[in-house]
Amino acid sequence: MRVKSFFFLSTLLCMALLSGCTSKASATRVDTLAPVMENGMCGYVDTEGNLIIPPQFEDCGVFSSDGLASACKDGKYGYIDTSGAFVIRPRFDAASVFSGGRAVVAENGRYGLIDESGTYVAEPVYTAIQDPAPCGLAAVREDTLYGYMDRSGRIVVAVQYDSVDPFTDDGRALVARNGTYGIIDTAGSYIIPLKYEYLEMFADNGLAMAKENGKYGFIDQNGRTVIDFLFDGAFSFAENGMAAVMLDGKWGFIDTAGQIVIEPQYDLVYSFSNQRTIVKTDGLAGIMDESGSILLKPSLSYISSYSDNGLAVFRDENGKWGYLDQNGRVAIEPVYDQAGTFGSGPLAPVQKDGLCGAIRADGTTAVQLKYQNIGTFTSCN
Repeated sequence: MRVKSFFFLSTLLCMALLSGCTSKASATRVDTLAPVMENGMCGYVDTEGNLIIPPQFEDCGVFSSDGLASACKDGKYGYIDTSGAFVIRPRFDAASVFSGGRAVVAENGRYGLIDESGTYVAEPVYTAIQDPAPCGLAAVREDTLYGYMDRSGRIVVAVQYDSVDPFTDDGRALVARNGTYGIIDTAGSYIIPLKYEYLEMFADNGLAMAKENGKYGFIDQNGRTVIDFLFDGAFSFAENGMAAVMLDGKWGFIDTAGQIVIEPQYDLVYSFSNQRTIVKTDGLAGIMDESGSILLKPSLSYISSYSDNGLAVFRDENGKWGYLDQNGRVAIEPVYDQAGTFGSGPLAPVQKDGLCGAIRADGTTAVQLKYQNIGTFTSCN
């Protein structure tokens, strides 16, 4: 459970994941933009590496589908459109990405919620506010406790929890109080009562990993135990219907009936993605397919999960970063000092000799390696 994932400043990270998206025309015709930092100032490039908004801001965030991005001028944050013009004047101490017509901003150490005109719908009186979920609810913190507000700024789930997660697209959220975890709906009613030592959200197959009496098992959406609490550790089910579990200090995989399909034998495993998982033995990482066959024996210090395009980042024995294909073969040579995953998009961020840019899946350069930092490509529609 990833609790307390609240609003942060829109700092640019060279290793941020780049995800492709589409857009329509706004102030400037662009499909996707990513923030870049050059000579200490922030601007934006498109996926071809064209500089769309010249570096002129002290800091800036990613564009939202609302067509707005936070930007800092003279120490204060406001919001710009894709021409780089401020449409909400810079007057905030911090500003998050817009989500569904709302954005979290900070003034004098307190957080509030604004609309696209810059008008407060929730005054800055909270210790923290999370970006609103698609269902329209945002977690808020008052001192040390958490609840949820709607887009109008009205508290709809009382501030009472020690920690919370964002609401999922289907209107469920993980909450915790006094060391026990449960799941609520958007009205604050319990789908799963506060009873587990640990809990994760339901996977696509309708099962949720839970911890009870120090052991891990799986429950269904009615709270019934489907796979007994037998394991020393567990991850949620992946899309392929397999979940990683630990027994006697070693990791393997089970199916939805709770039967072991890959014997626990590894020091660590990842959840499956794109029919592949990463396994670790003696501190080294390798690649395994869904049948349990090893495609690349554990021999590398790091391998990421696979992106949608079938590439995974790896680090070689010389500390250089490159990309592997789904068979464990080198697809892009390890020539970079740092590299990020492709995620679901067409580009990945890379760094070499202290400068950042982005590459395509064939290894060609899309954004020239000339920037101090590069952020995430996002839609401006």
